[in-house]
Amino acid sequence: MFRRLRRHLTAETPVTPAEPVPQAVTDVPGTSPLSPRVQSAVEFRREHPNDFYGGWEEEDIALFQGARRSSTAQPGTITDFLGTRTATGLHPWAAWHDGAVFDDLPIPDDQLRAEAIEYFALLHAFDRAGPDSFTIAELGASFGPWVCAAAVEARHRGMPRVRLTAVEASHLHFEQIQYHLATNGVSAENAELNLVHGAIATEAGTLYFPKVHSLNDNGSQAVETARDHDYIGREVEHEAVTAYTLDQVLAEGITDLLHVDIQGTEGRLLSANIDLLDARVRTLFIGTHSRRIEGELLDLLHGRGWTLVRERPCQFSYRTEIADITGWTTRDGGQVWTNPRLDRV
Repeated sequence: MFRRLRRHLTAETPVTPAEPVPQAVTDVPGTSPLSPRVQSAVEFRREHPNDFYGGWEEEDIALFQGARRSSTAQPGTITDFLGTRTATGLHPWAAWHDGAVFDDLPIPDDQLRAEAIEYFALLHAFDRAGPDSFTIAELGASFGPWVCAAAVEARHRGMPRVRLTAVEASHLHFEQIQYHLATNGVSAENAELNLVHGAIATEAGTLYFPKVHSLNDNGSQAVETARDHDYIGREVEHEAVTAYTLDQVLAEGITDLLHVDIQGTEGRLLSANIDLLDARVRTLFIGTHSRRIEGELLDLLHGRGWTLVRERPCQFSYRTEIADITGWTTRDGGQVWTNPRLDRV
């Protein structure tokens, strides 16, 4: 979710810090004491409900606290509040955090790469799943942070079965998925792995994906024809990648969480697969990359009876030199939807 922010940092206007709130929040009903950072976020939300981040509610604090794990520092990794360890090299922009443990609640974000809404989607999906297994598919997976987090959470919950599908088009990022899983003790011996090097599309075949040369770059988009520039206007070299359809990559049966972050093609993909989503996906997280896509998804999923449980609109900077409005986005948005057809009773 922070991927687009990193790319545009130098172009954005610095944000003036908000005026301090005179009286601190000392507690939120049903939760244990909060850190100053989380207190500050809660205070700000109470004073300014339409805050910059959004995508979370005070009630999520209890959800996050219930999943919080105590972790020890480990050189060469950065550890989050769920106990998931990420090799520092996978976050080259944050190398100075080597060995850090970010065990505070991820409100409004985890201080590294993701915002509260994505953690909410993961934990909410676990609460809606059965007690014995969890199935997740991550499209546009990069190094697989969410399939790995799901495996770690399933282990903490004592679930005997976890099924992980990760689809990533970049050679560089795809090669890191098994490494990231192994860093957290996840392998084919204790999880059902389906790691797919390719792009997700409405039709099987061949697409073209920019060659990625740095782990800093998590914002590329698959296209139908090779081009000299990408949708943001950068000069890039594209390479052919295999395109897979959603039904080809989803595990059999119900997927508890489908995590979609595919840089501007999410509306087209989900619209083409709405019957499949209705029948086989319990919870859906979508990283959104334009206001148009957000409206399309609201119309599509609401119209099919899905329930929007969390939402944060993307932010953009109007740029006349970029024809594709997806390229205007400076900070990705997010939507979390649940499928009442697959509610557990």
